[in-house]
Amino acid sequence: MNRKFKVTIIILIVVLVLFSRFAFLDLRVLHHDEGVNYFFAEKILRGDGFQYDPGNYHGPLYFYLIFASFFVFGIGEFALRFPAAAFGMGIALFPLIFRIGRKRERIVTSVFLLLSPSLMYYSRYSIHEIVFAFFSLVCVYSLSLIIERRELTKLPVFALALAGIFVLKETAIIMLFVLFVIIVVNWKNVSGIRFKNSYREIGLSIFLFVGAYVLFFTSFFTNLGGLGDSFRAFTPWIDRGLHEVGHDKPFYYYLGLMLQYEWPILLFALISIWGFRRFKDRIFYINLVIWFALIFLIYSFISYKTPWLVVNMVVPMCFLAGMGFERIRGRWKWILFGIGILYLACFSVYVNFVNTGGEENRFAYVHTDREILNMAGKIDSIYGMGDKILIVSSENEYWPLPFYLRGKEILYLPEEDLEGYSEVGDYGIVILRDRMFKEGDWQGYEHENYRLREGVNFVVVWRE
Repeated sequence: MNRKFKVTIIILIVVLVLFSRFAFLDLRVLHHDEGVNYFFAEKILRGDGFQYDPGNYHGPLYFYLIFASFFVFGIGEFALRFPAAAFGMGIALFPLIFRIGRKRERIVTSVFLLLSPSLMYYSRYSIHEIVFAFFSLVCVYSLSLIIERRELTKLPVFALALAGIFVLKETAIIMLFVLFVIIVVNWKNVSGIRFKNSYREIGLSIFLFVGAYVLFFTSFFTNLGGLGDSFRAFTPWIDRGLHEVGHDKPFYYYLGLMLQYEWPILLFALISIWGFRRFKDRIFYINLVIWFALIFLIYSFISYKTPWLVVNMVVPMCFLAGMGFERIRGRWKWILFGIGILYLACFSVYVNFVNTGGEENRFAYVHTDREILNMAGKIDSIYGMGDKILIVSSENEYWPLPFYLRGKEILYLPEEDLEGYSEVGDYGIVILRDRMFKEGDWQGYEHENYRLREGVNFVVVWRE
């Protein structure tokens, strides 16, 4: 591969990464989790701050990232999804920026990271997972450099990335176990590190980890109780992962996703693992195998499964696939690579730009129906100056309506409280679950039905 051709390919990769991560971010309607993330970030923007709740929501970092995006770009789909897109870009360009592997290997790895349907999809999706995968990658890579070089100059980077995963999601405890296993497997090198000569790096690393942890969980010292709550969070989340009904799926769920959408990457990764002896002198490679295998097995054994968790397996799988490509000899590897790239590109275009939220798209998990746009449009057309909206729903089923109705005066009322609520007449527009609507109770009102998502339907009621 001559230099001019290599530079052309790298430029093409960068252009495609930018387009695939940032273009048309409003193409897909918001998932209800994205609506929740908007709510917390918008509260910070209003000056109401953030208080960590260990029983319901993830760590605070992602909400502050969205807040920063709102502050720069204003509130909208692009700003809401910008943090995920930016970190998704970082993952795709990681092997090129840090020159990981041989020249052709790093280009192939970056192509896999670019075209992975799941990585592209969740880089355009405003939830914590793609940022978590990025910090996990930084953890494994920086730890590998520490182990390989037997010195601690990269320890502050590792500490900051480790803090990142802990202030993002409670599943950080799983990644911490993976990092512990990596240290044990590489103990011969670890034991050779001269810790006595690295007090400066150790002190800075402790400061960075503790500082980031305390700052975010206390919401910059405005909620000191959040620090204790961060430790209490692991028990309910472990219980949820093992026992919650509704998201339980079989052991092979993630394997099924990879076989359907990512099989070229999985194939090259397995070829790489099969040739383990050839790479046994590359510590980063060994650690990638540990990361991929443990995350796959742990997440597969946990009954609670959602499709976005697959990105935690796909990131190390892409790096292994790049190494696997280098192991194959003969021209037929280019044929296999070409077929694989075409397959990945077609599915990435399909799930990200054609069928972004349909039932045949397995990444669009209990996704919001596009009918919410018609619902929001109808409310905009009948909402007048001084109007108030009452939304009646149990279990917060109305997400992501708060995003689409932002700027309007809204009261949220639990379903069980409606019967005794005497001020319904003060509201020009009432939105309630279809099971609660009885036409005889709404004399003098008009109504229309809308599907929010599968199994969740609302009725919009307004004065004639």
